[in-house]
Formats: sequence, structure tokens, C-alpha cells
Amino acid sequence: MKLSRILIPFLLALPLQAAPAKAAGFAPTQAELAALPAYCAARLNERSDAFKSWQASMGGDFLHIHHYCFALNFMNRARGMGSGKDKQGVLGAAMTNFEYVLKYTQPGFYLRPEVLMNRGMTQSMRGNHGAAVSDLLTAIEMNPGLPRAYMALADLYVRQKNRSKALETVTAGLRHNPDTKSLQRRYTELGGKLPYPEPLQPVAVEAPAGMPDATPAPAAAESAEVPLPATTPAEQPGTVPQLGAPKNPYCRFCPD
Repeated sequence: MKLSRILIPFLLALPLQAAPAKAAGFAPTQAELAALPAYCAARLNERSDAFKSWQASMGGDFLHIHHYCFALNFMNRARGMGSGKDKQGVLGAAMTNFEYVLKYTQPGFYLRPEVLMNRGMTQSMRGNHGAAVSDLLTAIEMNPGLPRAYMALADLYVRQKNRSKALETVTAGLRHNPDTKSLQRRYTELGGKLPYPEPLQPVAVEAPAGMPDATPAPAAAESAEVPLPATTPAEQPGTVPQLGAPKNPYCRFCPD
């Protein structure tokens, strides 16, 4: 399937407010693809070995992942724009794609917390702070190992002049992600006292019978201050942790 066969039906379905994004070029450029997770370039090249590898790793949800890639790319574009209708149109296009992914992927899709985090950050950029807080809280509940979600939520509370809530958020983030430098800096900036909060000890849970082994998931990357990429950098094809496997940070009820 060529890229045009992916893009054309979606372009026809875009809401009117996304029109400015189309004028800027809907498909990511090669430079923009380089700033997106590795699975994005793979998804747009169905004849590549990388496509087959990522498809095997993600399963059926890989069919929809290009919408997440488009959303991240629109989000990145908006960061480089001033305020106005054009920026709102680009952010609207990002929202359309985030919502598509959340609607059509499985509830247990391991990237769902990350999608919610980035949708929340996009809502914040649009000025929809209540919706942003809701998305970020849900993302953190689903996966406490997302440092950028705590940072984004704390920044929202600061803008609302609620520094105590911001400190509470960063404190919780450090308990789950004790080595994240950006959270440590934010903690002291908000008046947190040293030593840093005591890390939470993981609770051992007995693995259900028949659960397959899997490669341990990587530690959460610290990238709160970096605008690109808009998502935690993906691993190489074939190393995506399987949902429900040991040491899978995307599953609340799986064994550590």
C-alpha cells in the first residue's frame, strides 16, 4: 500500500479546522520522520523489513499506528508556530488523530498511556486545561512510569497558581521515577526539601499461569524539556515489550 492510499481517505475525513495543517503538507517530511519514533517510518513503508518486524511486535494495533505518528508530527509542528488560527488548525488535526488511535486500538494497547499523555499536552497547548489535566491523570494512573506526564501536569498546576498541587505531582513522579533529573530539578524549584522522596518499592505479584516470557522494558527516558520527539523514543523493531509480560511498565497488574 502506498502512502497516498493511507493519506487520501483520512484527508477527506479531516474536520474543517484542520485545513491549515493540510496546507503545510500533511505527510511528514523526511526530516520530520527522523524526529518521530522508528515505527513511524516503518509503518509508511509496507515493503520494508522494519514494517514486518514492527507489525509482528505490535500485532493488529500496528495497522492504526500511522495516525499516532501524524498526531505527534502535528504536535511538533505546532510547537514551532505562533498563536492563531493556523496553530489551532494544526492542533485540531493532532487531536483528530489522537482520538482515532484511542478509538480503534485495543484497550490494552501498550502505547495507550503515552497517547493519552500527548493528547493531554495537546489539549494544554489549545488552552483546554481541564481536559488536559484529565488526560494526564489518566495516563499516569495507567502507567506511573511516564516522567513527562508528571512534568506536564505540574506545569499546568503552576499556571493555575497551585504550586502545592504541582509539588505534590512532582513528588509522586519521583517516587515512581526516582532517577529522573528533570523531576528532581522541578522538585527543588517548587520548594521540595532534600532528600528526594523515598522511591516506592514494587509489589511482587504472582504471574498468571501460562504467561509468556518477554524482554524487560527499558527504563523511562528523561526528555521532559526536549520538544522533539513528542514521545519517548521507540526501541528498535522487534523489542517492543509484549502486554502483560514480566517487567512490562505499561501494565498495572503485571508482575515486576
